[in-house]
Amino acid sequence: MSLKSLMKKTVYILGAGFSRQAGAPTQAEIIDYAFKLYEECPNNYNKEYFFKFKNFIEEQLNIPSNEFSNIDLEDIFTPLDRCTAERSQFRGVNLSHIMEVREAVVYVIGMTIQLLLNGSYDSKDYIDRFASYITSKCSVRAGLNYRLQDPVSIVSTNWDILLDNSIYETLRNNQGYNGVVDYCCYISAKNESDESVKSVKSGLEKLGQGGFNVKLLKLHGSLNWLQCPRCSRLYANFGYKEAINNYKNPTSCRHCDDNFPEHSGKHTLMANLIMPTYLKDLSNPQYRIIWQNAGIEISEASEIVFIGYSLPHADFELRQLLSRMTRKSARITVVDSRKVDEQDMVKAHWRKFFGSREIEFDFSGASAFVARLIREANDSIADAAEPTAL
Repeated sequence: MSLKSLMKKTVYILGAGFSRQAGAPTQAEIIDYAFKLYEECPNNYNKEYFFKFKNFIEEQLNIPSNEFSNIDLEDIFTPLDRCTAERSQFRGVNLSHIMEVREAVVYVIGMTIQLLLNGSYDSKDYIDRFASYITSKCSVRAGLNYRLQDPVSIVSTNWDILLDNSIYETLRNNQGYNGVVDYCCYISAKNESDESVKSVKSGLEKLGQGGFNVKLLKLHGSLNWLQCPRCSRLYANFGYKEAINNYKNPTSCRHCDDNFPEHSGKHTLMANLIMPTYLKDLSNPQYRIIWQNAGIEISEASEIVFIGYSLPHADFELRQLLSRMTRKSARITVVDSRKVDEQDMVKAHWRKFFGSREIEFDFSGASAFVARLIREANDSIADAAEPTAL
């Protein structure tokens, strides 16, 4: 038996509920919040994009304004993505306009998340503490110990960058750390400054230098990512929602501009978030790498902890990945925030998927779970430090 197979490893799988206590919306709330925020202040949004978004819902989907709050994102993106894949029209709307509408919807969703998270930093303390805990656990991989130590990783279905930024700040503020946030794909720094290039690099490169990586696999993309349509490089920038900023100040891929000077400035970077749809396209080379690595992480886990993730049927790609790659011996914990009268339904949903495996349920929510996790870790350290009685 290999040393790696003897290691205990926890994989945290995060859903929208993980960030909700910090102000982030669930998918079901985004559309309703978008219209409310627009009514409060139309200048919150680019009006041209918002009009395309609203017009598609009203005119093409035939949904009246009093029903906007009940719209599922899947019902918006599925027809758009199906028409794009088949290169067909949607109720008389041609393909080029469909692509414009999709871009407008992505913009509105991203801007809505950004507006809701503005000023939420006082309520994200539990995310900062979780980031500190995870980073400390990963730090044992430094000094070329990564072959013997791999205690934890994070798989996230969220677009928001609250946890990304918290891990990044933890690494930057602790002088004893020599680590990076590792998105487990090929990533480049959006900016060419020394600080950016030092902070945004491959986890494998950092491990080879004797540092360590904090694995954060974002299955549906991230608001701080942009991608080149020519070379498929992903660019990241911590602290900035580039997927939204890029609408105002689009930039070109610097590598392709250098390699193809005759087309310099024409390699405009694009947001490339995977949206909630029943037709998710995972053919993008970067996402294929992320999903492959997520499968490996899950297969190595002795414990899987779901935080704020509801295991929806629309996420059949992740469901099949979990079904294929989860060990029979893996311990399963589900952390959620539910009322008492909802808990039996949630338990039945998870037990139906995982079958006879024993599942531990914690309905206290993400913040309370993180507090307990850290308290137990501190108690364990204190117990280990006590002298043994003679």
